[in-house]
Amino acid sequence: MIHILLPTDFSENAQKAADFVFEMFGVSNFKLVLVHGVVPPRTTPGMMINITDLMQEDAERDLKIEKKRLEEKYDCPGLVQTKAKLGYLQDILPAIIAAHNADMIVMGTRGDNTIANKVLGSNPEQIVRLGLLPLLAVPTEFEIEERPKVCIATTKSEIPHVEVVERILNSLKNKQKTKLSVLHVLTSDTETAHKSLPLNGMQVAVATEIANSPEEGINVHLANTHLDMLVVCHRHNSRIDYLFSRSTTKKLTGQIHVPLLILPG
Repeated sequence: MIHILLPTDFSENAQKAADFVFEMFGVSNFKLVLVHGVVPPRTTPGMMINITDLMQEDAERDLKIEKKRLEEKYDCPGLVQTKAKLGYLQDILPAIIAAHNADMIVMGTRGDNTIANKVLGSNPEQIVRLGLLPLLAVPTEFEIEERPKVCIATTKSEIPHVEVVERILNSLKNKQKTKLSVLHVLTSDTETAHKSLPLNGMQVAVATEIANSPEEGINVHLANTHLDMLVVCHRHNSRIDYLFSRSTTKKLTGQIHVPLLILPG
């Protein structure tokens, strides 16, 4: 069982991300904690206490509403927990992660769905940079297929963080029907790739793309392949390994409309 934290601002994006968790993962395979960071506006000291208290109460009320929506919709009473805490999300997450022994963070995305905006937009970027846990970014407009397809992208001849990937894959609702694949992006026509790699006790087929950059190869692959989840790995040097670096985000011309699971390096 995996423990999932889902930061929410009660927007449609956040609700869609929560629905995705229930549709992609089996209710017996995860525990979900809805998290909201209460950040009061700047006011005079006397006014601050009143506003903070009111915002905390509003957050707790809205969290209970979303908890009720999910548990009634998916018939799973008691599965969802809630936590409203004073502070910015990036500041409150470490303590919440420790308290709930969390394994993964799920967040909805907003704006256009380019890879750059998914990962480099405000909260997701900050969470990725913290490198606390795997982060699953879910676009608002997305429907899971009956037989989900999951692809792990890499420029290496191995699957990154294979143990973490296997644990998440084993928590999928339709894991027996899930079609797994590996994308090996080659940035030189002299490179070679394995035909398959071991994952979850089986050999998984490896698709290859030859491109000038990892992001170009991924975009080409996505243009020709439907996926329900794309897995990439993040380095501690602020580069999204196998995908892009901040200096190359402007080169991204394609759009990504699939959930993106980012593993900390």
